[in-house]
Amino acid sequence: MSYKKIYSGLSERAKNLLNREEGGDMDFKRSVSSFKSDDIVAFANSKSGGTLLLGVDEITDDRGRQIGKIVGCKISDEAKMTILNRANSCIPSIDLEIYIENDDDVPFYRVEIPSGKNKPYCTSGGTYKIRDDGQNKTLDPSSLLELFLHQESNTFVQRFQSATSELDNILKVTHNLVHNQRKDIETDLDKLKKYLYSISEMAKTAEHITQNAHFFSEENYKLLLELKQEIESLKNTKS
Repeated sequence: MSYKKIYSGLSERAKNLLNREEGGDMDFKRSVSSFKSDDIVAFANSKSGGTLLLGVDEITDDRGRQIGKIVGCKISDEAKMTILNRANSCIPSIDLEIYIENDDDVPFYRVEIPSGKNKPYCTSGGTYKIRDDGQNKTLDPSSLLELFLHQESNTFVQRFQSATSELDNILKVTHNLVHNQRKDIETDLDKLKKYLYSISEMAKTAEHITQNAHFFSEENYKLLLELKQEIESLKNTKS
Protein backbone atom coordinates (compact mmCIF):
# COMPACT_ATOMS: atom_id res chain seq x y z
CA MET A 1 0.00 0.00 0.00
CA SER A 2 1.53 3.31 -1.06
CA TYR A 3 1.27 6.41 -3.15
CA LYS A 4 1.90 5.37 -6.75
CA LYS A 5 1.96 8.80 -8.37
CA ILE A 6 0.98 12.43 -7.88
CA TYR A 7 -0.41 13.98 -11.06
CA SER A 8 -0.06 17.68 -11.82
CA GLY A 9 -3.24 17.33 -13.89
CA LEU A 10 -5.72 14.56 -14.61
CA SER A 11 -4.57 11.12 -15.76
CA GLU A 12 -6.34 9.54 -18.72
CA ARG A 13 -7.83 6.96 -16.37
CA ALA A 14 -9.28 9.65 -14.12
CA LYS A 15 -10.78 11.48 -17.13
CA ASN A 16 -12.46 8.29 -18.33
CA LEU A 17 -13.87 7.47 -14.88
CA LEU A 18 -15.20 11.00 -14.31
CA ASN A 19 -17.05 10.86 -17.63
CA ARG A 20 -19.17 7.84 -16.68
CA GLU A 21 -21.66 6.84 -14.03
CA GLU A 22 -21.00 4.80 -10.93
CA GLY A 23 -21.06 1.08 -11.53
CA GLY A 24 -19.82 -2.31 -10.50
CA ASP A 25 -16.20 -1.23 -10.72
CA MET A 26 -16.29 2.44 -9.69
CA ASP A 27 -17.77 4.69 -7.01
CA PHE A 28 -17.69 8.42 -6.21
CA LYS A 29 -17.24 9.70 -2.65
CA ARG A 30 -17.49 13.36 -1.70
CA SER A 31 -14.76 13.15 0.94
CA VAL A 32 -12.25 10.81 2.52
CA SER A 33 -14.45 10.52 5.61
CA SER A 34 -17.47 9.45 3.56
CA PHE A 35 -16.06 6.12 2.44
CA LYS A 36 -16.00 3.08 4.72
CA SER A 37 -14.26 -0.25 4.99
CA ASP A 38 -17.41 -1.73 3.41
CA ASP A 39 -16.46 -0.03 0.12
CA ILE A 40 -12.98 -1.58 0.13
CA VAL A 41 -14.30 -5.05 1.06
CA ALA A 42 -17.00 -4.92 -1.63
CA PHE A 43 -14.49 -4.25 -4.42
CA ALA A 44 -11.93 -6.74 -3.09
CA ASN A 45 -14.59 -9.49 -3.06
CA SER A 46 -15.67 -8.72 -6.64
CA LYS A 47 -14.22 -10.43 -9.72
CA SER A 48 -12.52 -7.35 -11.18
CA GLY A 49 -11.93 -5.05 -8.21
CA GLY A 50 -12.71 -1.36 -8.60
CA THR A 51 -11.86 2.31 -8.11
CA LEU A 52 -12.91 4.87 -5.52
CA LEU A 53 -12.71 8.56 -6.41
CA LEU A 54 -12.57 10.52 -3.13
CA GLY A 55 -13.44 14.19 -3.48
CA VAL A 56 -15.88 13.63 -6.35
CA ASP A 57 -19.68 14.06 -6.41
CA GLU A 58 -22.12 12.37 -8.78
CA ILE A 59 -24.15 14.82 -10.89
CA THR A 60 -26.44 14.70 -13.93
CA ASP A 61 -25.09 16.52 -17.00
CA ASP A 62 -27.05 18.40 -19.70
CA ARG A 63 -27.66 15.14 -21.59
CA GLY A 64 -29.10 13.40 -18.55
CA ARG A 65 -25.99 11.31 -17.91
CA GLN A 66 -24.71 10.68 -14.42
CA ILE A 67 -21.05 11.66 -14.27
CA GLY A 68 -18.48 12.72 -11.70
CA LYS A 69 -17.91 16.31 -10.59
CA ILE A 70 -14.66 17.15 -8.83
CA VAL A 71 -15.21 18.95 -5.52
CA GLY A 72 -11.76 18.18 -4.16
CA CYS A 73 -10.59 17.01 -0.77
CA LYS A 74 -7.78 17.74 1.63
CA ILE A 75 -4.54 15.99 0.71
CA SER A 76 -2.58 15.17 3.86
CA ASP A 77 -0.78 12.42 5.73
CA GLU A 78 -3.82 12.20 8.00
CA ALA A 79 -6.12 11.55 5.01
CA LYS A 80 -3.72 8.99 3.62
CA MET A 81 -3.53 7.18 6.96
CA THR A 82 -7.35 7.15 7.14
CA ILE A 83 -7.46 5.31 3.80
CA LEU A 84 -4.70 2.88 4.75
CA ASN A 85 -6.10 2.19 8.23
CA ARG A 86 -9.48 1.27 6.78
CA ALA A 87 -7.81 -1.10 4.33
CA ASN A 88 -5.71 -2.62 7.11
CA SER A 89 -8.74 -3.08 9.35
CA CYS A 90 -10.32 -5.45 6.82
CA ILE A 91 -9.99 -9.19 7.45
CA PRO A 92 -7.65 -10.12 5.92
CA SER A 93 -6.04 -6.74 5.20
CA ILE A 94 -6.46 -5.45 1.64
CA ASP A 95 -3.72 -4.03 -0.58
CA LEU A 96 -4.61 -0.92 -2.56
CA GLU A 97 -2.91 1.84 -4.52
CA ILE A 98 -3.43 5.55 -3.88
CA TYR A 99 -3.04 8.22 -6.59
CA ILE A 100 -3.39 11.99 -6.20
CA GLU A 101 -5.18 13.65 -9.14
CA ASN A 102 -5.43 17.40 -9.79
CA ASP A 103 -7.84 19.50 -11.84
CA ASP A 104 -6.94 23.17 -11.91
CA ASP A 105 -5.22 22.73 -8.57
CA VAL A 106 -8.27 21.02 -7.09
CA PRO A 107 -6.89 17.69 -5.81
CA PHE A 108 -8.68 14.44 -5.08
CA TYR A 109 -7.75 10.82 -4.43
CA ARG A 110 -8.05 7.92 -6.84
CA VAL A 111 -7.91 4.65 -4.91
CA GLU A 112 -7.42 1.45 -6.93
CA ILE A 113 -8.63 -1.73 -5.19
CA PRO A 114 -7.74 -4.97 -6.99
CA SER A 115 -9.78 -8.14 -6.79
CA GLY A 116 -8.42 -9.87 -3.71
CA LYS A 117 -6.42 -13.09 -3.72
CA ASN A 118 -7.67 -14.17 -0.28
CA LYS A 119 -11.45 -13.95 -0.63
CA PRO A 120 -13.78 -13.66 1.14
CA TYR A 121 -12.96 -10.36 2.90
CA CYS A 122 -14.95 -8.77 5.69
CA THR A 123 -14.85 -5.62 7.77
CA SER A 124 -13.50 -5.57 11.30
CA GLY A 125 -17.14 -5.91 12.42
CA GLY A 126 -17.54 -9.15 10.46
CA THR A 127 -19.63 -7.74 7.59
CA TYR A 128 -19.16 -9.35 4.17
CA LYS A 129 -19.91 -7.13 1.15
CA ILE A 130 -19.58 -7.45 -2.61
CA ARG A 131 -19.94 -4.89 -5.39
CA ASP A 132 -22.92 -5.66 -7.60
CA ASP A 133 -24.93 -3.49 -9.98
CA GLY A 134 -23.33 -0.29 -8.71
CA GLN A 135 -24.05 -1.05 -5.06
CA ASN A 136 -22.40 -2.69 -2.08
CA LYS A 137 -24.51 -5.74 -1.26
CA THR A 138 -24.28 -7.89 1.83
CA LEU A 139 -23.24 -11.45 1.10
CA ASP A 140 -25.88 -13.88 2.34
CA PRO A 141 -24.69 -17.25 3.72
CA SER A 142 -25.18 -19.14 0.42
CA SER A 143 -23.36 -16.47 -1.62
CA LEU A 144 -20.61 -16.34 0.98
CA LEU A 145 -20.21 -20.13 0.84
CA GLU A 146 -20.15 -20.03 -2.97
CA LEU A 147 -17.44 -17.34 -2.91
CA PHE A 148 -15.42 -19.31 -0.38
CA LEU A 149 -15.70 -22.55 -2.37
CA HIS A 150 -14.79 -20.76 -5.59
CA GLN A 151 -11.70 -19.29 -3.95
CA GLU A 152 -10.73 -22.65 -2.47
CA SER A 153 -11.20 -24.36 -5.84
CA ASN A 154 -8.90 -21.77 -7.44
CA THR A 155 -6.34 -22.42 -4.72
CA PHE A 156 -6.66 -26.18 -5.27
CA VAL A 157 -6.25 -25.77 -9.04
CA GLN A 158 -3.17 -23.60 -8.55
CA ARG A 159 -1.62 -26.11 -6.15
CA PHE A 160 -2.55 -29.01 -8.46
CA GLN A 161 -1.01 -27.24 -11.45
CA SER A 162 2.11 -26.51 -9.42
CA ALA A 163 2.34 -30.15 -8.30
CA THR A 164 1.81 -31.53 -11.80
CA SER A 165 4.37 -29.09 -13.19
CA GLU A 166 6.87 -30.23 -10.57
CA LEU A 167 6.06 -33.87 -11.34
CA ASP A 168 6.51 -33.21 -15.05
CA ASN A 169 9.96 -31.75 -14.36
CA ILE A 170 10.88 -34.77 -12.24
CA LEU A 171 9.75 -37.15 -15.00
CA LYS A 172 11.78 -35.24 -17.59
CA VAL A 173 14.89 -35.38 -15.41
CA THR A 174 14.31 -39.10 -14.73
CA HIS A 175 13.81 -39.77 -18.44
CA ASN A 176 17.07 -38.02 -19.27
CA LEU A 177 18.90 -39.97 -16.56
CA VAL A 178 17.48 -43.28 -17.80
CA HIS A 179 18.32 -42.35 -21.38
CA ASN A 180 21.89 -41.48 -20.45
CA GLN A 181 22.26 -44.60 -18.30
CA ARG A 182 20.90 -46.70 -21.15
CA LYS A 183 23.56 -45.30 -23.45
CA ASP A 184 26.21 -46.04 -20.83
CA ILE A 185 24.89 -49.60 -20.39
CA GLU A 186 24.87 -50.17 -24.14
CA THR A 187 28.46 -48.93 -24.33
CA ASP A 188 29.47 -51.24 -21.47
CA LEU A 189 27.72 -54.19 -23.17
CA ASP A 190 29.61 -53.53 -26.39
CA LYS A 191 32.86 -53.48 -24.44
CA LEU A 192 31.88 -56.71 -22.67
CA LYS A 193 31.02 -58.41 -25.97
CA LYS A 194 34.42 -57.47 -27.40
CA TYR A 195 36.14 -58.69 -24.25
CA LEU A 196 34.27 -62.02 -24.33
CA TYR A 197 35.11 -62.46 -27.99
CA SER A 198 38.77 -61.83 -27.22
CA ILE A 199 38.69 -64.45 -24.45
CA SER A 200 36.95 -66.91 -26.77
CA GLU A 201 39.66 -66.48 -29.38
CA MET A 202 42.36 -66.93 -26.75
CA ALA A 203 40.65 -70.13 -25.56
CA LYS A 204 40.56 -71.49 -29.10
CA THR A 205 44.28 -70.77 -29.47
CA ALA A 206 45.06 -72.41 -26.12
CA GLU A 207 43.04 -75.51 -27.09
CA HIS A 208 44.97 -75.77 -30.36
CA ILE A 209 48.27 -75.47 -28.51
CA THR A 210 47.15 -78.15 -26.02
CA GLN A 211 46.16 -80.50 -28.79
CA ASN A 212 49.56 -80.00 -30.51
CA ALA A 213 51.39 -80.53 -27.26
CA HIS A 214 49.47 -83.75 -26.66
CA PHE A 215 50.26 -84.99 -30.15
CA PHE A 216 53.92 -84.10 -29.67
CA SER A 217 54.04 -86.06 -26.41
CA GLU A 218 52.57 -89.18 -28.01
CA GLU A 219 55.16 -89.10 -30.82
CA ASN A 220 58.00 -88.75 -28.34
CA TYR A 221 56.62 -91.65 -26.32
CA LYS A 222 56.58 -93.82 -29.41
CA LEU A 223 60.16 -92.84 -30.22
CA LEU A 224 61.25 -93.74 -26.70
CA LEU A 225 59.65 -97.18 -26.99
CA GLU A 226 61.34 -97.81 -30.28
CA LEU A 227 64.67 -96.69 -28.85
CA LYS A 228 64.22 -98.99 -25.89
CA GLN A 229 63.45 -101.90 -28.19
CA GLU A 230 66.58 -101.24 -30.21
CA ILE A 231 68.68 -101.16 -27.07
CA GLU A 232 67.23 -104.49 -25.96
CA SER A 233 67.94 -105.91 -29.36
CA LEU A 234 71.55 -104.80 -29.23
CA LYS A 235 71.96 -106.42 -25.81
CA ASN A 236 70.66 -109.75 -27.12
CA THR A 237 72.98 -109.65 -30.09
CA LYS A 238 76.05 -109.18 -27.90
CA SER A 239 75.02 -112.09 -25.76
